[in-house]
Amino acid sequence: MKKGIVWFRNNLRLADNESLTRALDECDEVLCVYFLEPRTWNSIAEPSRMGSIRAKFILESLLELEGDIQELGGTMEFIQGRAVDEIPRILQSYGADRCYAQKEDAWEEIEQEHLLADQINLILSGGRGIWEECDLLFALNDLPAVFSSFRRKVEKKMQIRSLFPPPRSMACSWETKTELPTLTSLGFEEYSTDERAVLDFRGGSKWAKKWMNQWIWERDCLKEYKETRNGMVGADYSCKLSPWLSIGCISAVEVYWEIKKYESERVANESTYWLFFELLWREFFRFVARRYGAQIFQRNGIKDFEEKMTLGDPKTFQRWKEGRTPNAFVNANMIELAKTGWMSNRGRQNVASYLVHDLGQDWLAGARHFEEHLIDYDPCSNYGNWMYLGGVGNDPRPNRAFNLEKQAEYYDPDQEFRKLWLA
Repeated sequence: MKKGIVWFRNNLRLADNESLTRALDECDEVLCVYFLEPRTWNSIAEPSRMGSIRAKFILESLLELEGDIQELGGTMEFIQGRAVDEIPRILQSYGADRCYAQKEDAWEEIEQEHLLADQINLILSGGRGIWEECDLLFALNDLPAVFSSFRRKVEKKMQIRSLFPPPRSMACSWETKTELPTLTSLGFEEYSTDERAVLDFRGGSKWAKKWMNQWIWERDCLKEYKETRNGMVGADYSCKLSPWLSIGCISAVEVYWEIKKYESERVANESTYWLFFELLWREFFRFVARRYGAQIFQRNGIKDFEEKMTLGDPKTFQRWKEGRTPNAFVNANMIELAKTGWMSNRGRQNVASYLVHDLGQDWLAGARHFEEHLIDYDPCSNYGNWMYLGGVGNDPRPNRAFNLEKQAEYYDPDQEFRKLWLA
């Protein structure tokens, strides 16, 4: 009897899950595992890499996933420990000879893969994005430095795969030894959704697909996405699928085919293309992370000049974090982030520009703050965008500083957003 384990990472779903599909095709039974890595799930670390809002969202997603697996006859274990230490032990205890997992893009996760591949039979599959490195029409080292060049090379020439069907059944003889920990047992504070939040984000594939259906089909928001995407108040102004995409409750390929379905059944216009355009940005930063590895987490980013960025002033940085700067537009965005784990794309660009170019603070500290607080934190997009604004990334312009007064006048002309969060 062939046994394998399926290591869930940022692919917390059953549908369109290549590693799970492959495991079920090749094994008689599988054990599903998830690791609460100490480097991330450390509520008392300073600085923390994850706050209560994102932790709650992930735990909700894991709870749903566990239930879905059990309904199919499978078993899932939740282990507080390092995957590189625990997986060899589990394989031996279970009598399995292989581990299936999704390939990740960030440096730490890739290091995990290398360490495990030296010890066990690790079988990696795609699924993090709409393309994999092997799909590129050029070598990774030849990745264009600028997004527009990348887009021209890929958008009309590269095919996007079909969806993998969800499993119909699973089998596992393993007797469960663990249960999903609670938010408080992990040392995090309880979190209740702020009534001002743009959306009551709840973890899990069912919520992801429910919201995608509401936003695209019931509210019919996709046809106006390009015009409304820079809004700041309410649920409709952007698709807001990023929290579920970040941990894989839904795949980027699922979103892509939903766009194509909408274009086929309702309308294809600049707005429908623009959502695909946003997926392309996500792909670009995935490959930037793969190309440059640990560099995207360093102060110099991917630039080759001598370190010249200031570390900044701790008190100034603290005022920025807490929304106590001289700029009301920045403050409103930072308070929204602290209270809800969410900030609009427009807000993210402005507060980053203000921190770096107006306050003269360290972009890397800003990126780490976002890592802790964003409900949709993704290492590639987060650090890629912060490098971009910090002048050490893929921006062809040397200094992308926003005029905050003009930005506030244009995107919050009636001060609706500022009044909402500064009242």
